Amino acid sequence: MGAQMNRSRDIKVGLFVLAGLLFSALVIFLIGDERRFFNSSIRINTTFTDVQGLKPGAPVRMGGIDVGTVKKVGYKKGSIDTTIYVELDIVKDEAARIRKDSVARVAAKGLLGDKMIEITKGESPEVVPAGGDIRGEEPTDLMGTAMGMTAKANDALGNISKVSESLADERLHQDIRGSAASMNKLLSDVANGEGYPRKFLTDKDEAERISRTLQNLDRASSELALTLGELRGVIARVKSGPGFAHDMIYGEGPKKEIAQFGAAAGEVATTLKGIRESDSFVHDALYGGKGNGTEALANVTAMTGDLRAIVADMRRGKGTVGALLVDPSIYEDVKTMVGNVSRNDILRALVRYSIRQDEKKPTVEVTPPKDSTPPK
Repeated sequence: MGAQMNRSRDIKVGLFVLAGLLFSALVIFLIGDERRFFNSSIRINTTFTDVQGLKPGAPVRMGGIDVGTVKKVGYKKGSIDTTIYVELDIVKDEAARIRKDSVARVAAKGLLGDKMIEITKGESPEVVPAGGDIRGEEPTDLMGTAMGMTAKANDALGNISKVSESLADERLHQDIRGSAASMNKLLSDVANGEGYPRKFLTDKDEAERISRTLQNLDRASSELALTLGELRGVIARVKSGPGFAHDMIYGEGPKKEIAQFGAAAGEVATTLKGIRESDSFVHDALYGGKGNGTEALANVTAMTGDLRAIVADMRRGKGTVGALLVDPSIYEDVKTMVGNVSRNDILRALVRYSIRQDEKKPTVEVTPPKDSTPPK
């Protein structure tokens, strides 16, 4: 009886141990499958100056998928080099996706501060071989960034404190109240006053006048643009030629005309010099002198004076011509006499007869002899 109980107890213990072993094997298999312990891998190396607490065994991900683990993290032994060397065990099946231009960077695994390696997908057609290297990208120093942001925030808070102190100044309050009162008075004057600001804002005629002014300015600018366009056309025509202006500016054509103008100017200068240095009438007329020109000018002056005297007498009605110009009765008498003559048939007949007689007279043509010599 006792032997059977011992055997039963041993069987139960054996079954319990077997179940524990099977469970442990299952857990190990699952963990190994997750970390790909049973897959063959290759070694890839990278370097950093700061790994921010990266430890061996950390996962290596590419595109969010685990492709390996961190094998070793540390400095190179026997050297003063400060570079940190990181060895990565990459699953062989996934290593074909890591290219020469892929980049490894340290990333946060979760909120607890654990680190892992992320590898970017490269575009190079060359695959990293076993034992090869890829470039490591330095991680962002979140703590340093946070400290920098904290310093900037402190500076901003200090500036805000200074502004708050300035706003709390009573003189500033008085200035603001005075400015507000002045602005209120100004707006009241504009709204209720009779000045131009109120007219500018409320008068319809003023608005129309301003609109017309703007239209005129627009029209003037359009005309100016048109004028400038025409001016550009003229300038282009002058530059391209042909024409006198083109020849004057760009060509050699006007040299002859310029030479002729210079010669004419020289002749004028010579003539003026001759007048200035001679004893001619023109010299006496311009500069004075004692020659015949002076006497002729004196005679002309005397004749002018006599003519002015005659004209003055005619204006006063002196003489026959003056009476004809001034006295209307003489004008009427002459008009009456001419009218009587035109109405006198006998006189008109005599005039016609005289004209006919003049037309009948033969013309005599006198021709000098060919060989006539004057008597000695």
